[in-house]
Amino acid sequence: MPELFSDRSKCFGCEACSACCPSGAIKMVADAEGFAYPVIDAALCTECGRCVDVCPAGKGVSPCEQHFFAVRTLSEDVLYKSTSGGAFSLIADAILKIGGIVCGAVYDEDFNVVHVVSEDIAPMRKPKYVQSSLGGCYDQLSTAVKDGRPVLFTGTPCQCDAVRSYFGDDSSIYYAALVCRGVGSPALWKDYVKFLEKNGPLTSYCSRDKRRADDAHTVAYIVGGSEMTVQYLSDPFSRIYAKELSLRPSCYQCPYATIDKTFDFVIGDFWGVEKAFPELADGRGTSLVITGSARSYQMILSMKESAVILETDREHVKQPALEIPAKAGMLRRFLMKDIAAKGPDGICDIAAILKKYGS
Repeated sequence: MPELFSDRSKCFGCEACSACCPSGAIKMVADAEGFAYPVIDAALCTECGRCVDVCPAGKGVSPCEQHFFAVRTLSEDVLYKSTSGGAFSLIADAILKIGGIVCGAVYDEDFNVVHVVSEDIAPMRKPKYVQSSLGGCYDQLSTAVKDGRPVLFTGTPCQCDAVRSYFGDDSSIYYAALVCRGVGSPALWKDYVKFLEKNGPLTSYCSRDKRRADDAHTVAYIVGGSEMTVQYLSDPFSRIYAKELSLRPSCYQCPYATIDKTFDFVIGDFWGVEKAFPELADGRGTSLVITGSARSYQMILSMKESAVILETDREHVKQPALEIPAKAGMLRRFLMKDIAAKGPDGICDIAAILKKYGS
């Protein structure tokens, strides 16, 4: 049986190999950084090769015909609850209206980041700067496809590519890839949650809150019944992420860090909107939407009664995540070493780590 990865930095952690294994020989096991990797049980492996075939790593990204839009929902409620312009909600609502279902990332009851398949899209709206687990979503998506339901899968580009590789060219699945700068360490996030909960149970966390009309650059959370707000880069966990220190190793050589993506939709913040569309530069958020298929292009055009839809060109799209991968600095190795050093209570010295790397 060939190794899935001789170099683990090539692994996206998408779980497609584990989901497709007919003999259950592949388990996802988290390392000290909290990132999961496939482990093969040689006693169960039949060497069928399906895991190698389904793996999206190394398959490359091909350009397609694209259209570029600035999008903002006309619903003030949805706009406030969204990170940018509410494009995800608009697309998800369109799928739900034709009897479909949506798969996206949410916080579970323990504030782990997981993908779920649901008609309730509200918990999926805000970003979670932590790698999510796809868990049983492959089976749930298979059920939806067999039932003839349209599906919107939203996630990082590598997750979208993994699901597409798993299901092949099934036209019932729409893919919405997020403009992604990398996925953060689940181990660091887990210990950060425990750090916050020293003041009581964490009941709400939003890494991109809009109350200050500052393009969602506010972190807001509720601990022990008290709400706390802080500017995004003043929050130590967010700052460590923004400094690109806590990302999965594969993120530093991401093949999807290009504007050329072959998904139905690519969704993110519209950076530079003040130059392209100054009338939308009011701090309330505007979505960048890139369509990569005829059906997604028509879907966006059909939303003009419920959203501001302004078509633009490639030259107005300026995002580092669409140009080059994140860069692994020297400090990353030291950060991960500190995360792996657990104390008697089973967690790292998160206070010291946040002060050392988040200042």
